[in-house]
Amino acid sequence: MQQRRGVRGWCVLVALAGAVGACETARNPGGVQVDRISPTIALSAADTQQIANGLQFSVDASDNLGLKEILVTFSDPTIAQTDTIFNTTVTSFNKSTKITFPANSGSGGSITVTGRATDGAGNFTQATTVVFLSNVQALTVDLLAPTAPAVASTGKNILVQVHAQQLGGLARIGFIIVPRAAVVDPTVPPSDSLVFTPPARQPPDTFYTDTLTVQPGFTTFTVTGFAVDAAGRSKFTNPVTVTVQTPGNDVTPPTVSHTVSSRVEVNDNVTVHATDPSGIKVMGFRVDTALAAVPPFTGVTPLKFVLDSSMAAANLTTVDKVFALGLPLSDSGLPKSVVIRGYACDLAVARNCAYSQTSTVIAGSAPRPAAPMAIGASGGVDTVIVVAGTTHSLPFGGHIADAIYNSNRRELYLTNDALGRVEVYNLATSTFDPNGIITAGPVPWGIALWPVDTLGTYDPNRVVVADAGGTELSILDASTRRLLWRQALPNFLIEKYSIQVIANFIRAVITVHDVSDRPQYVATVCRVGGAPPNCDPNQIYAVYSTTPTQSSSSPFTGRATLRMEKLINSSDTTQLFSHLFWELGALGQNVVGDTLRIEMIRPTLGQRKVVLTACKAVTVDFASFGLGDQTFVRNTGNFTHAFIGEGGSNIELAFARVFAYSAKKLLSTPASSSCTMAPTTLTDVGSDDQDFGMSPGTHVSDFISNTGVHVVSIATNFNGLTNLVRAGTDSTYYLDEGLRLWGTSSVGSATPGMDMNYNHNFEPGPSCAVNCGGGSGNIAERMVFAASPDTSIRVFDTFFFNQQRKISIRDPIIGPLRVAFDATSAQQYLFGITARGLVVVSLPTITNINPQAPRRP
Repeated sequence: MQQRRGVRGWCVLVALAGAVGACETARNPGGVQVDRISPTIALSAADTQQIANGLQFSVDASDNLGLKEILVTFSDPTIAQTDTIFNTTVTSFNKSTKITFPANSGSGGSITVTGRATDGAGNFTQATTVVFLSNVQALTVDLLAPTAPAVASTGKNILVQVHAQQLGGLARIGFIIVPRAAVVDPTVPPSDSLVFTPPARQPPDTFYTDTLTVQPGFTTFTVTGFAVDAAGRSKFTNPVTVTVQTPGNDVTPPTVSHTVSSRVEVNDNVTVHATDPSGIKVMGFRVDTALAAVPPFTGVTPLKFVLDSSMAAANLTTVDKVFALGLPLSDSGLPKSVVIRGYACDLAVARNCAYSQTSTVIAGSAPRPAAPMAIGASGGVDTVIVVAGTTHSLPFGGHIADAIYNSNRRELYLTNDALGRVEVYNLATSTFDPNGIITAGPVPWGIALWPVDTLGTYDPNRVVVADAGGTELSILDASTRRLLWRQALPNFLIEKYSIQVIANFIRAVITVHDVSDRPQYVATVCRVGGAPPNCDPNQIYAVYSTTPTQSSSSPFTGRATLRMEKLINSSDTTQLFSHLFWELGALGQNVVGDTLRIEMIRPTLGQRKVVLTACKAVTVDFASFGLGDQTFVRNTGNFTHAFIGEGGSNIELAFARVFAYSAKKLLSTPASSSCTMAPTTLTDVGSDDQDFGMSPGTHVSDFISNTGVHVVSIATNFNGLTNLVRAGTDSTYYLDEGLRLWGTSSVGSATPGMDMNYNHNFEPGPSCAVNCGGGSGNIAERMVFAASPDTSIRVFDTFFFNQQRKISIRDPIIGPLRVAFDATSAQQYLFGITARGLVVVSLPTITNINPQAPRRP
């Protein structure tokens, strides 16, 4: 669209502008004013996305007169560009896009999305965003050295380093120099790549490093990294241009810059980049707590000053070196502001030295594999915040579903459902076991420890894992990293029992619903035997939710169930016991509903029995009997209770439920017998198993009427007296053992993780027993630690519900969060999953600003 204005008026505007010369209307017949205003365009996307969910982003563009075209391109050439052309006047455009990938796609890594908006006059504007597309099958390759701006000198050396990853193995990794004659390779024999040919092992992760000597007669050359995976797919890095300089009589200090996060951990890295035509002799960095201190730092003692001359003998003109900060600060004294500078000296006779002249600060929450997201630049002096915790990358990436800490072995076990393994983090060495545990099943999800007594003791070598990829629980030996046995789970048939009368003929009509039996989250509880508080070895149970499938019949499509399984390594059906918790849906006596009947089948063992007969006259609402597709289950520290929260995307907020289970109450397992459906003559045969420890539906309904929230996580304390529900909005709800709501705290959304102090024995109610819940009475232990989206951990009192402290960390905790006590160091730790991996925080002792709860008489 074009806009017309009068010729005379246009001339007046020119005259006012002080133009010299006449108004040349002949060059603009009709007085048409040319549109010179460019359109605007913005791209928005989450910086880290799972390939299974597709690549998702939004485009927002506008123009004062009209858009002509929106073109979106991708740095990954396998992703087709999108092109939107407008044939009518459109001044604004907003669209969300989702690009899906096939199951075997090799796409992944850092993907640059570029949007270009063009208007009718040909004016255009471009915008870019970088997304890290997480895909364990993706081939990724990075050129680690040289990095721009790169400088070389004739006769001097330059370092080339390439890093590649592909889970299925790498066939080749190397680099390309253009023109190739610009350098020679002194390596014997010279090679531009490494080749891995079967039967030799094709590694999933490798580096290739080489040193090249620059030849005379060239002013520039480019370096490009590449890799080829075992399937023959290849990928190239962006080329880096290297400028060749002449040393001469060098009295100029090196060009030094550094890159650092805006929020750093004590063991985080700072990258220093230095170039000099004479070569680099020494590099390092300096950290000061005196924020106003400047060179030459007379009388100022740095917090840390590191120098490294390992590159001097290599005669390199461009050096990039990554230094671990290694700051002498403890978590209890953080956060703290410090100033960081890079440092380097050259190989000239004058030995010229300099601190960073420029620097780049990157966002503290950017994941490590993604391209750095620059948020600012400076003159080489950066004030950054040192925060609590140390982050450790997962050995091969993936996704963490659940975690549990074993204090006896000082190991944290994390279920990596994406890679089909259990990751093992060793607190003593602060490292992951690269081998992990690979015998837990194809999709390990929930995880729990093996109870020994009701005082919190557990078997140090046994771990229970729910395999969502099968119909079993895997019992693992933590010491050998091997499978002890697989606990086969039964098939439950949920049946609707009806009586039909046709012409004085009475018959039973049974509608069968065959639902998913694959476990999801799991907790462990036990019942004591003749030697309390020791667990009866024959009464150790797993309480677990199931992984729903869409193949189940309505109304159980995409719905879970809650079950219990006795943990025993036996094929003797008289020793096995399973229970589907029908109690949580029972409507009570004389309430209109559907009569429930349940059958339990173990096909491999040839067992089929009715575990709830129609004679029991249990009525349920079948439409709401199934649970959400992500139903959380956790046990108390003393293994006497479990707490369950119904979450997921397929439930209405008004019907989100929580349940409490107590193993202290009666589990009734009568012998199978025949019964008659009075007043008819119809009969049924079964055992009518009933667990009185499951909270009845009335308690659940009461919780709903007071809250009506979307459950995204749960937590329970040592003895089950305090139970927490994290809502999808921003609140944490505090419930007692009877699921009565006592208070809430606001903490933010999108970071659902939370856990209580390991020794939390308190109640959230109005008063407490003499020792306030059976614990130590130490109110410093009356705390919950909740992940906050503002990159912090917020600590709340679980009786007065107010915030006690805010612990700053580098990245938001977006996955499971666990708090555990390490007996060896007598220290409480917090473990959380961020976009970069596992963050470990040494928790300080926190003084509770509130008084003790009022005591009961």
